Amino acid sequence: DAAIAYYSARAKGGVGLITVEMASPEKAGRHRHFELGPYDDKCIPGLRRLTDALHAYGAQVSIQLGHAGGHTRSDISGETPIAPSAIPHTVQEGTTEVIVPEEMTPARIERTIQAFVDAAQRAQRAGFDLVEIHAAHGYLLSQFLAPAENQRTDDYGGALANRARIAIAVVRR
Repeated sequence: DAAIAYYSARAKGGVGLITVEMASPEKAGRHRHFELGPYDDKCIPGLRRLTDALHAYGAQVSIQLGHAGGHTRSDISGETPIAPSAIPHTVQEGTTEVIVPEEMTPARIERTIQAFVDAAQRAQRAGFDLVEIHAAHGYLLSQFLAPAENQRTDDYGGALANRARIAIAVVRR
């Protein structure tokens, strides 16, 4: 209710496009304790309440799909943090801790790509007008792009074309 009230105030003021905060496509990517969740069909009714409220004031609504990757903790996401490489990440949410995420296997990478696709489809069913893919600020897709955070030697590491492979797959699908 508080989020709907917050965004509705902007829509009432005449904002034409409202992009709501980063929302993870899968539970493992949640970076905040209270984060929108297009990672499960059970989240659609709440997201629909949000989009309906903003559309009532004439605003278009966008959701930013972003995966925290190594910048989360299991106490936040409820799952083991994952990243391109198992290197230390500082996570700040309530407390500051350094975690070492699990390095993603190719199968786990594929599962995450599909999670982005599924989340985008859920967002559409929830009434969002567009989806933004968050590939910055040190989160998962930018972790793959950054040589310092991506120490892989397979098809997802090394040359820029390989490091960009996951982000390109997400956008294409």
